Amino acid sequence: MMRITKRALVCTCAALGCAAISFGALIFWPAPLFAYSLQAGKITVASDRPIPAVGGAHFLHDCEKLLERSPLKAERSEYRVYVTNANWRKRLFFLPHPDAWGIEYPYPLGRNAFLTGADFDTGRIVHWGYVGTPPRTLAYLCAHELTHVIADEHLGIRRYLVPQWAWEGLADYVGIAHRETFEQLRNALGDWPDDTSTRVKYGGYPRYRLLVTYFIEKKGWTVDQLLATRLTTAAATQIMKADER
Repeated sequence: MMRITKRALVCTCAALGCAAISFGALIFWPAPLFAYSLQAGKITVASDRPIPAVGGAHFLHDCEKLLERSPLKAERSEYRVYVTNANWRKRLFFLPHPDAWGIEYPYPLGRNAFLTGADFDTGRIVHWGYVGTPPRTLAYLCAHELTHVIADEHLGIRRYLVPQWAWEGLADYVGIAHRETFEQLRNALGDWPDDTSTRVKYGGYPRYRLLVTYFIEKKGWTVDQLLATRLTTAAATQIMKADER
């Protein structure tokens, strides 16, 4: 009985190990599951459905423009974004975060970005039938997730030390097309809770973006200083509020 149990346990572990390796390989190189692609500049978008030439070109242009103004520069010659329109692809590639609109896998798998369904003609993200609205456009999600990819290659394993407010706030800072000044964003957010309605109106992580805007534009931090900080969200907020008095 013990021998049978041990054998079953070994077989189960082997199967799980093979599944994990297969999933990792698929995340690292998902191209075989995406039949259509379009490239412009450093960005290639691949999809499981045909990509309209005009809408696809506008998407790539807008995403690249957002990345060009980023304080964290893209060093690789090509970055790939995969759009998962089919439901089974969404479930597969968004397995760790099924409710996410975009995802980037952490180091060492972090070399590709994935977006849920796309309407390229309108520049909108489509998430399980829901059509996103500005400022969270298709180009915003593209620049947001690719900023994570670029930060990954910039930091390597050190990415795990970056506090969430700096990690997500920088991606939002890059992805927002009409970037507010610190004062504009602070006044707009006021004392509103950081709930769904706030994020719909001001981006995915408006409170984190406010902190990043403060440290970059008010304190004069470089992007390397930002990514090297170990300040908690509470400590960073306290510094920002103390400086406003």
